[in-house]
Amino acid sequence: MSYQAVAHAAPVIKVLAPSNLPGGHKFQTKYDGMLYDVVVPPGGLKKGQIFDHQILPLGTPLSGEWRDGLFDCFRNGPCHPMVIMSAFCPLIAIAQVMTRMKLTWKGEYGGSPEEIGSTYMKLVRIYLAFVITSVAYNIIYPPSSDGTRATGLIPFLYQVYYITVWAYTIIVIWRTRSIVRAQNSIPEKNFSGCEDVVCATFCQCCTIAQLGRHTSNYDTVKATFFTSDGVEHVTVIEV
Repeated sequence: MSYQAVAHAAPVIKVLAPSNLPGGHKFQTKYDGMLYDVVVPPGGLKKGQIFDHQILPLGTPLSGEWRDGLFDCFRNGPCHPMVIMSAFCPLIAIAQVMTRMKLTWKGEYGGSPEEIGSTYMKLVRIYLAFVITSVAYNIIYPPSSDGTRATGLIPFLYQVYYITVWAYTIIVIWRTRSIVRAQNSIPEKNFSGCEDVVCATFCQCCTIAQLGRHTSNYDTVKATFFTSDGVEHVTVIEV
């Protein structure tokens, strides 16, 4: 279901109820490129009713804790888009989270609108280039039956390229997780001082999936596969 949000005076928006909604009902809307949680006020709303709501960045109501656990990957089902993307297209999945957080392709804040807007496509290109290169390399240099690896300049360059992409993936997951934790005041519970890099290195799929669930409430918004922020877009009218 789509909801219309009419910008009022940030950080307040006017929300148009598309149907009769009970008090406490939660849904998401999108304003200025960011997703926000909206809670129906006590007493509920009638269809067509407009109310003011102070917008809070997605996840703010959960300040101090994660929305769920690191290994709750199947909370929304094993075929959920974020589960599949995290497992088979990790760079694209983290790119969706980075887009929601308005990060550059380096996993940093402070980029220009053009840099932020190109984050998703840059990571898609990096991932596709890696997949194509890996397939081509394994066709040209198929694994030997005795387990020995090919030697020479091209195999060496491929190994350097492989390690570079692997390291880059760890870095952007690490930085994104660190930023999400900082924004939501979530303390480290394990591996004090290095929890983010440990999760990014050894639990990539679960870490990306958790970031996806935390930055978007999939109970109220539909996830998508190959869109820049990984969620179904809502209609936003600015005035």
